[in-house]
Amino acid sequence: MTLADELLCVADTKLVMGNWLAETVMNGRSLPDYAAMLGMCTTSFGQTRALYQFLAPGYEAYSRLERGRDRDEICSMNLLDAPPRNWEDQVLTIWLAERATWTMMSGFLDHPDRRVAALARKIGEEAYFHLKYASGWFRLLVEEDESRAALEQVYDARLPLAADWFGPTDLEDPLHAAGERAVTPEQLRTSFLVDVAVELKSFGMVASAALTPPSGDWRDDARRRGPLPEGLFEVIRFKDPALAH
Repeated sequence: MTLADELLCVADTKLVMGNWLAETVMNGRSLPDYAAMLGMCTTSFGQTRALYQFLAPGYEAYSRLERGRDRDEICSMNLLDAPPRNWEDQVLTIWLAERATWTMMSGFLDHPDRRVAALARKIGEEAYFHLKYASGWFRLLVEEDESRAALEQVYDARLPLAADWFGPTDLEDPLHAAGERAVTPEQLRTSFLVDVAVELKSFGMVASAALTPPSGDWRDDARRRGPLPEGLFEVIRFKDPALAH
């Protein structure tokens, strides 16, 4: 994978994340939830556009990235392909997606291109608040037996999808070899899984998911398996490009 491939995977994931939050905001339990999710939504869109502008300076190139690709060209993580089944699923999926994208971007904090390092740092700063929001809900959910059981159930389904985003364990990493990334995706994957386990344990949650890869062929340049689902693509794409600006 090239640096552009990696950043596009993060940007597209943030694009889907923003739409995911916009579509599910009414699932919130209270007004603070609506405000928090809308804030995370706009932040995700802002990160998407900052990455797109870095990858494709100029109107023509930028327009293609934002509005000119079909669903098999979108490189978002499979974790966000399916909508949440319940509130526990929504909170956990937001948390896993934010933690996974931040973990991936943390590998570029010392990138030789200062613009890439600055983008990684900014995404990390904003992810901190998103993760804190989800953590607050974890503390409440584990206090109720029914909610804790639901949380552990969706964890079993969602964690393998989040872990799969880092790729097969035997995948070579030219960016690490070239000194553009501090650690390999496999090392980042391990760090991600350790952080997830430690934090959830701190809330009193007992969950262990089998990390069985999802079905479908791994697409190295997209960090996903298969194309974006048609229904999700219909949600994220601009319906009329002429109205986009």
